[in-house]
Amino acid sequence: MPSRFILFFSALLISFSVTAVEVIDRYPDGEERQSQRQPQAVTQAPMPAQSPAEATNLAELYYQLQVVQQEVLQLRGQVEEQAHQIKKLKQQRLDDYIDLDRRLSQLGQPGSGRPVLSSSTDSQTSNSSTASGGAQASELQSYRSAIDLVLKQQKYDQAADALMQHLKDYPSGRYAANAQYWLGEIYLLKNELETARQWFTKLLSTYPDHNKVPDAQFKLGKVHHLLGDDAKAKEFLNKAASSNSSAASLARDYLKLNFPS
Repeated sequence: MPSRFILFFSALLISFSVTAVEVIDRYPDGEERQSQRQPQAVTQAPMPAQSPAEATNLAELYYQLQVVQQEVLQLRGQVEEQAHQIKKLKQQRLDDYIDLDRRLSQLGQPGSGRPVLSSSTDSQTSNSSTASGGAQASELQSYRSAIDLVLKQQKYDQAADALMQHLKDYPSGRYAANAQYWLGEIYLLKNELETARQWFTKLLSTYPDHNKVPDAQFKLGKVHHLLGDDAKAKEFLNKAASSNSSAASLARDYLKLNFPS
């Protein structure tokens, strides 16, 4: 009886061990297959659907972007048109100055209203007149060369040097006032306001009856306005506005635009 029990118990243990081994052997395979299938399930997961509110917001943003782009194109067109108009006005002003300069050169030509020497004129007087005419021609050429640098070539630094050299060579010459005026213009263009103010002021004090005085008064008004001195600005602008020159209308327009009260 005991031997039978031992044999039965042994057989039961062996059967249990085999079953356990089979389960253990299958379990790793099952786990491996499961781990292999899991990424596939993640990869095939569908993207979350977009809500109607999000779609509406995206459409609104796209519409606003289109509107902004259209406004930018319109503004760019307006800027280009204004730049074209400014260029035309600058060219017209330059043409006017060149025409004025051409008239000045004609005034300096021999025979323009100057008396012709008779054959009986003393030779010494003739030689003196010839020397004087040559000096005037040199003075005119010096001034014209400097003005060409301003109006035609727009080389403002070189033009300023040339005009100051002209004033050094001909301090009381017939174009000295014009040279001082153009020096003021050059430094105003370069935004060197204090230097521009000094040249325009010097013109007014040195040549108070010159025909460039109203232009200098108008530019002095602009300079003082840019420097922040409105009282001085209006003083010079009103003087220019009351003159009988082309600067009068410019001064009145500047006053209306910047001092409307």
